[in-house]
Amino acid sequence: MAIDPESARTAENLLKVRGMRGDIFPSEIFDEHAWNMMLRLYVVEARDEQVSATDLITLTETPPAVGQRWLAHLVADAQIEPYADGGAISLTRPAVDRLNAFLRRAAGVHRSDDPA
Repeated sequence: MAIDPESARTAENLLKVRGMRGDIFPSEIFDEHAWNMMLRLYVVEARDEQVSATDLITLTETPPAVGQRWLAHLVADAQIEPYADGGAISLTRPAVDRLNAFLRRAAGVHRSDDPA
């Protein structure tokens, strides 16, 4: 399944809101590095761009050692495709499908006053 452009906008908005949250609250109480990586990869792929492990770790403001561990976990969990050092990272098709479904539901909540 391809990335849905409206869902990509929702992902970008979630990343912005998460960034604002970090501006107000101490960031160490919101350690969701893997989720940030997956959302960022989704947005990157929606833009038809590529990102390396180093770039993704920098974009998500993840400490390098922590980022490498999370990337290894995401590969083992089949959320991202295996990648070569310095090569582009991409989500697996099942991960894209799940993110599409999640982001469509999240967009619906954001457009209404209904709880999730």
